[in-house]
Amino acid sequence: MKKLSLAAIVVLCAVSASAMEFQTLGYQSVSMGGAGVASSSGSYATYNNPALLAKSKYDAEIALSAGIGAHDHGAGASFAALNDSGFIDTIDKANNNYTSLSTQDKQNLISGKDIILNMDGNSLEITPQAALAMQFGSFGLGVFATSDIVATAHIDQTHNQLIFKNGSNYAKIDDAGVMTTSASDTYGYSTNSIEYAMNNGLSYVQAKGIVVGEVPLAYGYNFALSGGDVMVGGAVKYMQGVTYTQKMKIDNSGTASSSEKLDKTTSSFGVDLGLAYQPYFSKNLTLALVAKDINTPEFKFVDGTKVKLDPMVRAGLAYNIFQSLEVAADIDLTKNKTLVSGTDSQMFGGGLNYHPVSWFSIRGGAMQNLDAKDKAGIIYTAGLGFGLKWLQVDLSGQMASKTTTVEGTSYPEYAKINLALLSRW
Repeated sequence: MKKLSLAAIVVLCAVSASAMEFQTLGYQSVSMGGAGVASSSGSYATYNNPALLAKSKYDAEIALSAGIGAHDHGAGASFAALNDSGFIDTIDKANNNYTSLSTQDKQNLISGKDIILNMDGNSLEITPQAALAMQFGSFGLGVFATSDIVATAHIDQTHNQLIFKNGSNYAKIDDAGVMTTSASDTYGYSTNSIEYAMNNGLSYVQAKGIVVGEVPLAYGYNFALSGGDVMVGGAVKYMQGVTYTQKMKIDNSGTASSSEKLDKTTSSFGVDLGLAYQPYFSKNLTLALVAKDINTPEFKFVDGTKVKLDPMVRAGLAYNIFQSLEVAADIDLTKNKTLVSGTDSQMFGGGLNYHPVSWFSIRGGAMQNLDAKDKAGIIYTAGLGFGLKWLQVDLSGQMASKTTTVEGTSYPEYAKINLALLSRW
């Protein structure tokens, strides 16, 4: 067996993906606590709320961005602890010759046993994304690529004993470090051994998910009524999904199944609808609502199963306190499914955007998943943009308040970074 590497698990994630949620997309949304439904006028209105295209600030805007996020749902810490315990190396040693195990080796196995059994259901999630967003007048179009990448540990809890096989001989180590040997214990080995479960695909890391590319055409129209401005908009989008599923051995020594084809590409289309309202008594206030994927597009996995993108509904508000200061907030009205077992996504958050001059803006905010099973806590967000009107650079990021320890170093349980280039005229 090879030594387990957390980096290898991350690489595994980078070629797989998972189910969709309402992802934070756009330099303002990323840095303002996820808010964008009422404040993303311009090119990213095509994704966040096409109704806002009806009142774009500029005749045209083009934005190119790329970002990546990581969310440790326990897997990073548990895999690192398994490495630190020496379990993988020692189980390899026991498999070759259990008579050579030292007292420390036996302790490594005992410590690692508890770690591996307790890591069942722990996941590591990575969310790369990229976008080319364009707005011309009241029209929007672009290419948006989003993904939600998950690798989850599945540990067979019935195989929970330290039993090893050398040829036709077997050895069992109990919790006190006492080893007993047997010339024939085939049944006990196959039904109870942790090593057997790891070698035969009963305990494994499951990578499964989907990467979705969208090519939307959006339009927004403003109805100037006596009670205020009502903006409506919609987007029709061609969608291509690449699904991927694979079972990997926990020790990263290869696949845990014999499946040859792992990915499948299918196409679909989606429909988004948006609504925004600015009351007559305050044109600085915007109330908005968007529904994404209302037709429930779906994509297939190689085994014939399907993943559906259920409709997602989000509400938001934005208010310009001064000409140079905007405050905005969003909340998901639907619980959005993910492939992180037992965890939904229902975000609430907001922030401030201070732009005293045309060439500079600074933003900040906070957001949180309302699902109590998400342990990331409050996620702090920030962003900075500067440059000429026709070419600006914007850097934004997010970081969770809760931390996890990986190989002796503390990291936020969730973090994201996004870089964007913008041009307006």
